[in-house]
Amino acid sequence: MTTTDGSWKLVVMGLKSKAVAGRKGLIAQVLKDVGGDAAPIRRARRVLLTMSVDALAGTPRFIDVHGDGEVCLISFADLLDILADPPPTLAEVMGRASSDRFQAN
Repeated sequence: MTTTDGSWKLVVMGLKSKAVAGRKGLIAQVLKDVGGDAAPIRRARRVLLTMSVDALAGTPRFIDVHGDGEVCLISFADLLDILADPPPTLAEVMGRASSDRFQAN
C-alpha cells in the first residue's frame, strides 16, 4: 500500500463506518502496515524530528514506550480526516484502488 496518496485513510474511514467483526483489529493492522514497527523510546528520542516529518507527510509512526504500549504519531490533519469526514463512497474506493494498481505496474 502506498502512503503518499493517503489511501490508508480511505480504508480506515471505510472500516470505521462498517459494523464488521474484528473492525478494531483490522484498523490497527492497516495503521501498522502503513506506519511500520514501533521504535523503542530511546531511538524515537533521537529521530523524533524525522518521525514527525513522516507523520506530517501522511505516514503514521509508532513509539514503543518501554513495552507498556505504543503511541501513534499522526498528523492532526490526518486525524481530522479520519474522524470528521464522511466515509468514502464505493466509487472513491474503487477509483483509488484502480489508480494504485496502475501505479504498481
